[in-house]
Amino acid sequence: MEYVNYYKQMRMFLIYDLPTTDEEDQRIYQRFHNQLIKLGFYMLQYSVYIKVVQNDLSYKQYINKINNILPQKGNIAILKLTEKQYEDMIYLRGEQNKFDILVGGKELIVFGGDSNG
Repeated sequence: MEYVNYYKQMRMFLIYDLPTTDEEDQRIYQRFHNQLIKLGFYMLQYSVYIKVVQNDLSYKQYINKINNILPQKGNIAILKLTEKQYEDMIYLRGEQNKFDILVGGKELIVFGGDSNG
């Protein structure tokens, strides 16, 4: 099994606030949201999306991809955390995102059906 360095593997937090005052703004918002999903981001909370990347080179490549889909208006920020830093996140209220559990830093994920074969 390949060794995973959790200090190199990281999470990209993309935080955004886009205007939705008229129909055109809403279309732009929806297009940006859909493009984030296509890039492999998943929602942690409303307007807070996360993507797991393997290293700094991959992180920089996704920055370029995001720059290509940026809307003209709104606020968009990206934060980078190592997998080790991300593991220290504390949920004060609510519970961990179920998708987040699946894509976490585990080296092997087995999706199985029933055990009756």
